[in-house]
Amino acid sequence: MNNTNVLFLTHSKDSYVPQLIEKCLAKKGLKMVRMNTDSYPLNIKLTAFQSNEVVSGELTVDGVTYQLDEFCAVYFRKNMQANLTSELSGDLLKQATKEASAAKNAILYALESVFWIDYPFDIQRAENKQLQLLLAKQVGLIIPNSLLSNDPTKVEKFYHQEQGHIISKMLTPLKNFMQSASSFVYTSKVKEEHLSQLESLKLCPMQFQQEIEKAYELRVIYVDGHFFTGKISTTAITDSNKPDWRRANSNDFFWQEYCLPTEVSDKITHLMNRLSLKFGALDLIKSINNEYVFLEVNPCGEWGMLQQSLDLPIAEQIAECIHNNVMKGKKHAA
Repeated sequence: MNNTNVLFLTHSKDSYVPQLIEKCLAKKGLKMVRMNTDSYPLNIKLTAFQSNEVVSGELTVDGVTYQLDEFCAVYFRKNMQANLTSELSGDLLKQATKEASAAKNAILYALESVFWIDYPFDIQRAENKQLQLLLAKQVGLIIPNSLLSNDPTKVEKFYHQEQGHIISKMLTPLKNFMQSASSFVYTSKVKEEHLSQLESLKLCPMQFQQEIEKAYELRVIYVDGHFFTGKISTTAITDSNKPDWRRANSNDFFWQEYCLPTEVSDKITHLMNRLSLKFGALDLIKSINNEYVFLEVNPCGEWGMLQQSLDLPIAEQIAECIHNNVMKGKKHAA
């Protein structure tokens, strides 16, 4: 079969990256089929049929129907739930939303014979922040002292152990794209007055980490062994109470292209292989002690701002990765 369709899983507010990916795939002779995952089931039809003799399925998006076996690859960027509040309410809304997500995932994630960047179950495993830190340390990367707990006494002890220099962060994102949202919780510095509020941990455990005194921050985009790194200007974060660069006004900082030392990039490659990921957006700190400190990897992290600001060929490399693996799969099939 000479399939050239690449299924692109994203959301309806994704505007810059899809156009880049579509153009780059087209140059490789591949056609991108966009599925806004939050538009299912209201505006997208997805069907699967199985018997002892036949397995088939089809996707209808924007009035066009595709057989699922027409896809040679899937680029998993985001998978979001639909908002069904215009149609349902109460328990029926909750159940329908849950069933829609289960049906969508069941059909799409069963496409095991095609190339994924990256496969959802690999992404799910790699999103485990405790596993990330464990594997990062094993491959030789430096990590900050970290505590995950719902025990207020343990957090208070950790605070004093680090001389009051710790930050708090969520384990899971509350939103799926970079635009501001009132529900988004940024990485924040823990102050002494916060220690009296730790009882809330009984309801919501949190990750706490040693605050690294930084020279600057780095966003590293990894694509199948290739690196695209942006350095955030040291003027971006001038307030020590705001250790998360995303809280800075976009007019107050800029990206600079950066080249990681080979010894660091080699360790990251080893980490990404251990996580079974072809793609990832990593956050690192270059400390004032001249050390590269690993913070986390986001398996579906944002990268458009680096390509837009620095003209880094990230979309081109993603398309190259997909094309090469599709061609490899066709050779094996032959």
